Amino acid sequence: MLSRVAERVYWLARYIERVENTARLARVQSQLMFDLPRAVKLSWFTLVEITSSETYFEENYDAKTEKNCMAMLLSDRNNGNSLMSSLWWARENTRTTRDILPREAWLHINELYLHVKTHQDDFLTRSKRNQLLEYIIKSCQAWSGMLSSTMSQNYTYRFIKLGMSIERADMTSRILDVGGLFLAQDDVVDDEYQTHSILWANLLKSASGYFMYRQHVQTEINGQQVVDFLIHDPEFARSIRFCVNVMKQVTERLPASQPINSALEQFLIRLEDTERFDVGSIALHDYLDQLQQDFSVLHNLCYELWFNPKLVA
Repeated sequence: MLSRVAERVYWLARYIERVENTARLARVQSQLMFDLPRAVKLSWFTLVEITSSETYFEENYDAKTEKNCMAMLLSDRNNGNSLMSSLWWARENTRTTRDILPREAWLHINELYLHVKTHQDDFLTRSKRNQLLEYIIKSCQAWSGMLSSTMSQNYTYRFIKLGMSIERADMTSRILDVGGLFLAQDDVVDDEYQTHSILWANLLKSASGYFMYRQHVQTEINGQQVVDFLIHDPEFARSIRFCVNVMKQVTERLPASQPINSALEQFLIRLEDTERFDVGSIALHDYLDQLQQDFSVLHNLCYELWFNPKLVA
């Protein structure tokens, strides 16, 4: 398998996962606006912070309004991390690798891109935006399900799984950061219990983890347990630990993978040994930030090993 082809399918999976998770982040923020008491202040700029896009936002937008934050996150084609940019790149990478992917993969992505492009003005109004985001999330899930049921478990599929898992783990850490940043600015004490329950329930739903969490924990929703569940649960498909285990299983079946296998083993050991952090604390934010830096290191290792191997020749 050629390095450039491996890189394209790896990034294809990352872009689709990013599209789905960006839609999830925007939807949960809108849902929180409906569910939380009016006295609770909720900043749309939190989404800009979560995606580490503060510099781009300050250079291109004049106010931290819902309209500007949603435009930057969803429809701004000049922002390389926006939903529309990620979807465009996913379509482009699918088009250039059509000969090794099921025909339905191209048809599905092309149809999704054209639909979102046609209806992107719906991002401007909250009710229409939520409908479009729901459509995008379901389409991304259908795409990944279609690939898992129609593709041979070959090198192509392993690079797709690798890209999907690293992006998913990274976004789970960012979704958890939403809760931390919210609690850090929360000054409502009268109905603190109710407010926190709504917050963590919506964060679980944004990771499609609400039902599994209730099965696993079987108690009231608690911020500390939500954090533990989304970081450490060995069986939930969107927990960070599960995603890292998938990465390890996939890379063990790729050539010249010893350096990244060792890095993933160390990552899992650190994950097991991690102390518990209080939700909303600076320590938890720093820990999640460190996890995101670790995912960046793993991505660079993939690049050196498989996408540009001359760097280590």
